Amino acid sequence: MLLATCLLGACATQPYQAKPIAPEQAAQQWRERSLQSLLLLAYMAGQGYAENQLPLKEWGLPDLTMAAFFFHPDLELVRAQWQATQAAQTTAAQKPNPTLNTSAEHHSKAPGVSPWTLSVALGFTLEASGKREARMEQAASLSEAARLDSGQTAWQIRSRLRLRLLDYYATLRRIELLQKEIAVRTEIVGLLEARLGAGLISDVDVSNTRLQLQKTQAVLDAETSRIPELQAALAAAVGLPAAALATTKLLLAPLDRTMAAEQLPAAEIQRAALLNRLDIRAALARYSAAEAKLKLEIAKQRPDIALGPGYSFDQGDNRWSLGLSLALAWLNKNEGPIAEAQAQREVEARQFKALQARVIGEQEQGLVRYLASLDELAKAGKLRQAVAAKAALIEKQFDAGYSDRVEFAGTRLESISAEQAVFDARIRAQRALGALEDAVQQPLDGSAPLPELSAVRDSAP
Repeated sequence: MLLATCLLGACATQPYQAKPIAPEQAAQQWRERSLQSLLLLAYMAGQGYAENQLPLKEWGLPDLTMAAFFFHPDLELVRAQWQATQAAQTTAAQKPNPTLNTSAEHHSKAPGVSPWTLSVALGFTLEASGKREARMEQAASLSEAARLDSGQTAWQIRSRLRLRLLDYYATLRRIELLQKEIAVRTEIVGLLEARLGAGLISDVDVSNTRLQLQKTQAVLDAETSRIPELQAALAAAVGLPAAALATTKLLLAPLDRTMAAEQLPAAEIQRAALLNRLDIRAALARYSAAEAKLKLEIAKQRPDIALGPGYSFDQGDNRWSLGLSLALAWLNKNEGPIAEAQAQREVEARQFKALQARVIGEQEQGLVRYLASLDELAKAGKLRQAVAAKAALIEKQFDAGYSDRVEFAGTRLESISAEQAVFDARIRAQRALGALEDAVQQPLDGSAPLPELSAVRDSAP
């Protein structure tokens, strides 16, 4: 019987499997990541992309977000942590194994009496009611909190990606406007130099204009030098090496789109923040885990019962026994752990209320800031219209011969400056919209919602 028991236990043992980390291989796999990866395209097809559209010709924010959910290492980490809590649920549900105790004694020989005393005893632990259920409830709540934390990380990845994409787009557009400004300023410098040669103006006027041209050129050079850095930052936000985005065509036009004030009612925004924020839902899950911990400590006031049936062969005499043991709550009744669990539950409750208040504040401030940025954008638009009207008038006067080329070029320069002001106001509005999206953790620009957490890939090559 003992041999059979040992063999049965050996058959149930799970063997150890080594899984070493090869740094060189991991680095090579990182360098080989690409938006043309067949595994990525298969993942995107599973998320609703039509196969005849893949690989994409243009990559916008939703598409890059999908790639980030496939590649980004931060998401792989939190998903692994979530899986660890899922394994802890299995541990919490386990029941204690029985124990087997054996012994053998050899006595001095006596005529007609066996010299052996052999005994075997089994031990069974009967847990008090409620302990296993409380452990399972606590583990399930902690697993849910870890799942929501992985969703929180997914949103942070999307938020950083949107910000990096907006930075890249803003720099490209600013370079275009600076190039237009330099072209006009160069024209003005040429006209003034011609006037200087004719003795119509002083060298001071030309020098000031030439100096402004040099300053604008320096700004253009600084903005142009930032492009490689911004491309690398954008690739890192996706979870790719910088070279992976070098030849990728990006869809940047949607970043010009803003949401009107009437599309963002304050009550709906606040409701979305309180119901959709993953950190709020994770805080509720941690509070449930604290409640389950308190239930477990209270259940530990009832002792477990250990039953030990046994048999012994004592020098020819067959002896049967039944043992019973339990811990007596004489010195303490688990008051310390119960008090700790109660205090921890109160901490989780206070943390939830503090988080909720902070979320409401972030949502209200974000909405006010975004509405203010829309007003600023509207004012910049009106100024651009006024400048455009003036430029049209000067152009008519120039065509009629009532204004000269310098004045006409100056109005074009004013138009470019007004366009730059509108663009800067639009970028500030987009940043404010991104902050408001972070406050509610929900896309507000009309793009598709994030995929379910279960759809986010566990790991990428």
